[in-house]
Amino acid sequence: MIDLQTRIAELGLVDPTDRQEEPERRPATPLETLDGLTGGFLDNRKGNADTILEAIRQRLADRYGMGESVVRSKWVFSAPAAPEIIDELAECDFVVTAVGD
Repeated sequence: MIDLQTRIAELGLVDPTDRQEEPERRPATPLETLDGLTGGFLDNRKGNADTILEAIRQRLADRYGMGESVVRSKWVFSAPAAPEIIDELAECDFVVTAVGD
């Protein structure tokens, strides 16, 4: 007997069922300090996202001793960040992103 998923695929149908799958990612371990760490900041290019991120970046540097920062913007807010941006931010100790509007 053919299983339901195979039959659906054979018919060219899409199964709209929401499957509860295990997440591919896990939460990051909390940082004990930001002192000297490099922070990444990803702007989605919506209105005020850059303003919010700059205020956060400045506060983390001034109050918590964050070291260097890497600030990047996605090309389009609704699309994932380009692989080269993800690779660059992956080198940071932590990343902050914001959605404006």
